[in-house]
Amino acid sequence: MELAWARSPSSVILKPNEIHIWRVFVDEWIAAIPDLQNVLSPEEQARAQRFYFERDRHSSIIARGVLRVLLGRYCTIDPAMILLHYNEFGKPNLTIDGSPSPLYFNLAHSHTTIVYAFTYINHIGIDIEYMRTNVEYEEVAQHYFSPREKEQLQAVPTEQKMQAFFAGWTRKEAYIKARGKGLSIPLNSFDVTLQPDKDPCLLDCREDPLAVNHWSLYALPPDPHYAGALALDGTCEHIHFWQLTSPF
Repeated sequence: MELAWARSPSSVILKPNEIHIWRVFVDEWIAAIPDLQNVLSPEEQARAQRFYFERDRHSSIIARGVLRVLLGRYCTIDPAMILLHYNEFGKPNLTIDGSPSPLYFNLAHSHTTIVYAFTYINHIGIDIEYMRTNVEYEEVAQHYFSPREKEQLQAVPTEQKMQAFFAGWTRKEAYIKARGKGLSIPLNSFDVTLQPDKDPCLLDCREDPLAVNHWSLYALPPDPHYAGALALDGTCEHIHFWQLTSPF
């Protein structure tokens, strides 16, 4: 079955064996910025104001505000009352009544698109990248890809190399985000598949050799301008993809 973004349902219940993925277009939420800004913490508001360009301030407010709106829906909490704590690598976790929430989540933002992932299964990471044509992707791959991944990239037909690079890059980013350790896990210390038309997979991990036994990678619905991937500590057969439009 082909992956596709569905229209946002009026209400959602996240079942224990599901992953919910949401996509937001920044331009559709500009009018909602005053309402979203009101639910941000003082730290989140200050972080947004540190951006020099208005579009970056808007994106930051929308990204964090919508995250709070969605967390509020799942946990039946006022979005402004949500308490987020960050580990030493900057990954947020939700606390409810002083205890860690069993809800795992992650978000990613690139260009004019934001994506969110929610699940009760286990640690999760998501990444999305706008496939800019001015990126020297082969040079970037030489610095950050593993030898096995470089071989894969060289084997891809020339007309598919850029797409393969971004497929691999988002899979690697999703994995380290899910691990919650950031770039303390070197990008060249593990291998992923690069072929954009095949199911993504973690092939090897020198930093944690047992990771391949329990980590899964998933593709996001295809898009001509974006590459995206999801990483999960575990497996999931029920992944839902929804487009979230502004209610304002």
